[in-house]
Amino acid sequence: MNIHKTTIHAKCPLNGSWDYYTVSIETDEFIACEQIEELCDFVRGKSLEQERIAKDLHRSLGVKSKLILLGRHGQNTELKVVIE
Repeated sequence: MNIHKTTIHAKCPLNGSWDYYTVSIETDEFIACEQIEELCDFVRGKSLEQERIAKDLHRSLGVKSKLILLGRHGQNTELKVVIE
């Protein structure tokens, strides 16, 4: 099992504040790190909901995988979205 991790940020579409995310991708298939960075660059800095980010990233990977998007919203709120 390969586990890739990176961080991204996006603007909250509700209040415009910055939200920060840890992206974890678990797969038995090969994914080049450059491919993951390219996909993440597409959403970095955009104004998107966490659930939309997770769905878009997972769909764009094109391999069987589990994507975990752990988001930090504001000072104290965390949300975890898991897509398999």
